Amino acid sequence: MVDNLDKLIIEMLKRDSRRPFVEIASQLGVSEGTIRSRVHRMTEMGIIRGFTIKTSSKNVKALVEIRVNVNTDTEKIAKELAEYDGVTEVFEVTGDQDIIAIVDVDSSQKLNDIIEKVRRYDNTLSTRTKLILKEHFGGA
Repeated sequence: MVDNLDKLIIEMLKRDSRRPFVEIASQLGVSEGTIRSRVHRMTEMGIIRGFTIKTSSKNVKALVEIRVNVNTDTEKIAKELAEYDGVTEVFEVTGDQDIIAIVDVDSSQKLNDIIEKVRRYDNTLSTRTKLILKEHFGGA
């Protein structure tokens, strides 16, 4: 069960996963031990699945939207796609598209290679790619 304190901790860590527990505790008015134990518990429960960094680079970044046939196992495709080098996140979504992948690669050719792999899936109906021109990170 996640309470309001847990939600605040998660939001702070989303903005900066390296933020010291002492700083989080001070801002939230609790002890460092409370923060440490709650983060540990949420990690053990799978609520927090990992800590990451955001980088600024000259890479080619894009959203690749994928539409597949009805009754296709989108989870299987999403999991396979998530294993590709350069694919940083994959989402199953509602709407006109079924899967969205965020790709971060060092060349347009590598982006194209990923798109071509996806297009070769038997159940892929279409792909649509949107290049990311500028990043804005929320929070601190």
